[in-house]
Amino acid sequence: MLLALLVLGSLFWKDWRLTLGVLVGGMVALGDVWLMRVLFSGFLREGRGKALFLVQVFKYLVLAVVLGLLFLLKLVNPLAVLAGLSLLVLMPLLGIHRLERELKEVA
Repeated sequence: MLLALLVLGSLFWKDWRLTLGVLVGGMVALGDVWLMRVLFSGFLREGRGKALFLVQVFKYLVLAVVLGLLFLLKLVNPLAVLAGLSLLVLMPLLGIHRLERELKEVA
């Protein structure tokens, strides 16, 4: 829902690179939270903490390459991507009770 509000707000500037940047940043933020939840629940139950670290490193390397290409080709606005990534800060603040409950289920 927050991502939809950010994307709608970015339409005000009528620049598709800005809107795409907000969308990409938001999707990265949401995808990262989802992937961490899936990885933590799977790897920690199996006691494979070192493998989790390697998967996280690989994930961030792939993310750096993809974002780097998007910036290099000037397909997205870097500040807009940063605005979309700000969901990582807002999500826990708005859903802290749900996050605490899910972390207890994983542990």
